[in-house]
Amino acid sequence: MKMRHTALGALALGLATIAALPVTGAEPLLMEGKSSLYQRVLIRDATERRDNPNGQPGELLMPLQPLFVYAEENGWLQVGRDDAGSDLFWIEQAAAVPWRQNIVATFEGSENVGRVLFFSNEDAVYDVIESEAPEMVAAEMRAAARAAEEGGAPSEDIVALGPRATPDLRENLYVMPIMDSEEAVLETNGAYVNVLKVAVARAGATAETNAPARASRPIEEGPAAPAGRDNFRAGVVFVVDTTISMEPFIRGTREALQEVYRTFDESDLGDAVSFGLIGYRDSLVAAPGLGYDTRTFVTLAEGSRPGAFLDGISRMTEADSPSRNFREDSYAAIDHALRDLDWSGFGAKYIVLVTDAGPREAGDEFSATGLTGRALNSLVKERLGAALAVMHLRTGSGAADHGSAEAAYRDLARQANQSALYFPVAEGDPALYRSAARQLAEVVVQQVMEFRSPETAASLIEEGPAEEEGDALRTALRSAGRTMQLAYLGRESGAQAPDVFEAYVADRDFDRLGLKPLSIRLLLTKRDLSDLNEAMGVIIEKGQENVLSADQMFGQVLSAAADMSRRPDKVARNADTTLAQAVSVEEMLEDLPYKSQIMSITEDDWIAMSISEQQTILNALADKVELYARYNAATDQWVDYLGTGATAQNLVYPMPLDDLP
Repeated sequence: MKMRHTALGALALGLATIAALPVTGAEPLLMEGKSSLYQRVLIRDATERRDNPNGQPGELLMPLQPLFVYAEENGWLQVGRDDAGSDLFWIEQAAAVPWRQNIVATFEGSENVGRVLFFSNEDAVYDVIESEAPEMVAAEMRAAARAAEEGGAPSEDIVALGPRATPDLRENLYVMPIMDSEEAVLETNGAYVNVLKVAVARAGATAETNAPARASRPIEEGPAAPAGRDNFRAGVVFVVDTTISMEPFIRGTREALQEVYRTFDESDLGDAVSFGLIGYRDSLVAAPGLGYDTRTFVTLAEGSRPGAFLDGISRMTEADSPSRNFREDSYAAIDHALRDLDWSGFGAKYIVLVTDAGPREAGDEFSATGLTGRALNSLVKERLGAALAVMHLRTGSGAADHGSAEAAYRDLARQANQSALYFPVAEGDPALYRSAARQLAEVVVQQVMEFRSPETAASLIEEGPAEEEGDALRTALRSAGRTMQLAYLGRESGAQAPDVFEAYVADRDFDRLGLKPLSIRLLLTKRDLSDLNEAMGVIIEKGQENVLSADQMFGQVLSAAADMSRRPDKVARNADTTLAQAVSVEEMLEDLPYKSQIMSITEDDWIAMSISEQQTILNALADKVELYARYNAATDQWVDYLGTGATAQNLVYPMPLDDLP
C-alpha cells in the first residue's frame, strides 16, 4: 500500500499553530461519564456576560454561540469560548442549553425532497412516524404550515418549514446544532429514522435578526424568489480516456458536440454553456511510454466557442503505447478537473468521465490520488458542488473488469436522494456512446434555456420533483441539473434556515420515505482533524508492520497511542478493546448517530481476519487519511461556522458523518 508522506506532512505542518495556543491552566468540566470530552452549552436567548455571578452586565451574547463550561455555581455558569481557559466569564444557567456533541444538521440539496418540517414537539414527529400513512399525515401538517405562512392560523404541530432553495453552507452561514437525537422506526416499512432535536439560527446575525422564534407561530419563510436567472451558466467537462482503442469514442465526442454547438449557435445563450475537455491515460510510473497521464485540451474559458473546442479535440489522439494493465488512473483526471480548471461563474457544473477501464482505487501502488470513488465523490461535492457522471464503455475486451469497474464508478457517480449518474454503454458501441454524449449535452443546454425563463425558474421552488418521461439518462441528468439550480437560487436569493430556537426534525422525507432531506455533519476543528489523522496513521503503520504477526498489532497500537495521547493514563488494554478505544477516539464517535464497522473491530476480530481482509481495512483508513489531508488543505472550506471569530482555533470544517473512519 502506498502512503503519502508529503500530504500527511503538510497536514501536520498546517496544524502546528493549533498546538501553540496559550494554556492558562484552567480546564473545562468533563461531560458526565467521559474522560476527554468537555461540557459545552449553546446560548439560548441573548444574554449579557458578567465578570462574576450577579456582577455588572457586559457584552451581549447572541443565541447559539457555543461555550465551554468551566464551573457551576448557584444557577450561574463560568464559561469560555475555547478550551484553553482564556477570557472566562459568567452567564445565567437558564440562558443556555447543553450541547453534547459538535454535530449539526444541514439541508441536503435535492429537487426530489420537499421542504423540511420543523415540528414544535416530539409527539408531533411520532404522530407521523407511527402512522399507517405518514405521507398523508405529513401533507396535512405541511398544508397547515403553508397556510400559516400566508397569513392563516398558526399550526399547532409545525413551527416552520425549511426553504425550498438550498442555503449555501459557506456564503450564507446557518447552523442547526443537534442537541439530542434518538432512533425511531417507521411503522409502514420498518426503516430507521433519526429524530433530531435541533436549534436553528444564522451565524453572525444581529440581536434583532437573531431573536429566537417562539413555537406559537410559524416563521414566515416561504419559497425563495427566482433571482439572478440571467447570469446562470453551466460548465461541462468531458474527461476522456485516450488509451489504445479509444479513437472511436474521441471521434464520437467531437461529432456529438459539433451537433450540440450547431443548436447552441442558433440560440441566444452566448457563453451560458461551456464545454471543457481533459484527456487521460495512466500513471507514467506504471507505463512511461504513454506520453502523458492527464492533459487539458480545452479549458472552460475556451469551451464556449465551438472553434476552440473543436481545435482542442482535434489534438486529442489515442495512445500508441499500451498501459500496464487494463486499469487506468481515471481518478487522477477527475482530480485534475477539480483542481486545475477555473469553475468560477458556473451555477451548474458537470464532470463527465468517458472510459472503458476500471479505476486505480486507494491501495493501488499506481494511484496518484490514493482515494476511493466514494471519497473522490465526497471531495468533488464538498469542494465544487458538481455532478459526476460516468459513461462506462462495456467493451468485450474489458469483460473481466466490468463488475468491479461498475461498483467503483457507481460510488463515484452517486448523488444524494437521486439515481447515480452511471450510464453503461452496451458492448462499447461507438454509435450508442455518440448518441448518449449528444443527449447529455443537449439536456444541459435545454435546462439552461428553460431556467432563464421566469415560468420554469418559478416552478423549481414548488413542492416536489418534476414529472419526467424518457430514458434513465435524461431523467437522472435533469434531476441533477434541477438540484444544482436550487442551490444556485439559494445562493442568489440568500435562502436561509428559519429562525427557530428549538424544534424537532426527522431525517426522512415523509413523501418519499427512502430519501433524506438532511445531512448530519460533525464540526471538526483543526485539532480534531489532527487527532483523527494521527490515530488512523498509527493503525495503518502498525497494521503494515505486523502483517505476519497480527496478534502483536493491537499491543503496538496501544503503545503508540499512549505516546501520542494527551491523556496517556486513559489508554488501557482490555480483552475486548476496539480500534477506536485503542487510539482514544471512541468518545468522539460513540454518541454520534453513526456506527463505524472499522473502528468497532476488536483484537480477536483482527486476528481472525485473513491478510487480504486486514489490508482492505488498512486501505480504507488510508483513503480517509488522504481525504483529511485534502480537507485540511482546502483553506476556503474552513469557516467561522458558529460566528465565534475567524481565528485558527475557531475555524471548523463541517464534515459529513460518512467521512468518519
